[in-house]
Amino acid sequence: MKKTQKILGLPIISISDGMEVGKVKSIIINAEKGAIDYIAVDSGIQIFSARVIATEDILGIGEYALTIENEDVITDISKIPSAIQLLQKDIRVKGTKVLTKKGSLIGEIGDIYVDENNGCRITGLEFIADITQKQIRLIPRDSVITFGKNLTVVTEDVESRLLDTPSQLDSDSVSFESEKKNITDLFSQLSAQDAEPEINADLYGDSAVDGLAGALDETAAITVGETGPEIAADADVSSGSADQPAEDDMDNASILFEQRQRQYLKGRYATKTITDNDGNVIIYEGMQIDDAVIDEAKKKGRLVELVMNNRA
Repeated sequence: MKKTQKILGLPIISISDGMEVGKVKSIIINAEKGAIDYIAVDSGIQIFSARVIATEDILGIGEYALTIENEDVITDISKIPSAIQLLQKDIRVKGTKVLTKKGSLIGEIGDIYVDENNGCRITGLEFIADITQKQIRLIPRDSVITFGKNLTVVTEDVESRLLDTPSQLDSDSVSFESEKKNITDLFSQLSAQDAEPEINADLYGDSAVDGLAGALDETAAITVGETGPEIAADADVSSGSADQPAEDDMDNASILFEQRQRQYLKGRYATKTITDNDGNVIIYEGMQIDDAVIDEAKKKGRLVELVMNNRA
């Protein structure tokens, strides 16, 4: 994991001939993916006449150099419309104000952390609350809603999710733990006795409320697999018993919720393209959701996002 400050200015080395072919001049960010898509090569001319390297063609970003296979992967930016579009959007992230979902300005962004071994995905942002702040804390990627030109929009609870060290930004563990926490919170609501679950709109987003509520209102009895046990909707899954540990009750509640969620999602249509951490598409906008999509979304930690973005 590297800060962009450590990438800018690095020599670019072609390993096929061991020659320096330029230096890293700037980065071009794809806000939708939350990743660096291109590296601009310092050639001493205007940026729209500059040459760029797609991050997928980078072999490695080390302490002393950025390496590529050969100079052929360096392309004139005028030949790459997508790179020009990103450049025109001018999403810098660094130096933007931090705005919460409900409209509070709470600080600004310092540098950007990227995973150089995973498509240069943004994994975290330095958060500067004010000039008196002694320690710069870090915003994990999953707390960022939007990378904008002048504003970085974050979740309302971002300050409770701030991290202290770059090692805590490990992309896989952050994504997994966040998804696990979200689903666990929903399971806990489902298993509360004699009460309808309340879905926190601040945590999951307004569009998720109707979707999750719909999932909870589905069929009263759920069959788990072809040969698995049936779980009645009114079964007591929260109190436990002498013959069944509390952990099993929570497992039953989890299974029940997942099956209801699955029933709700199947046959609906995605309202946005959803990708995994590597940018691989799980489902395109407008496509119908089926079991395979649900399984993939669950595997890649995107189940909550799928529930938040669908229509009948």
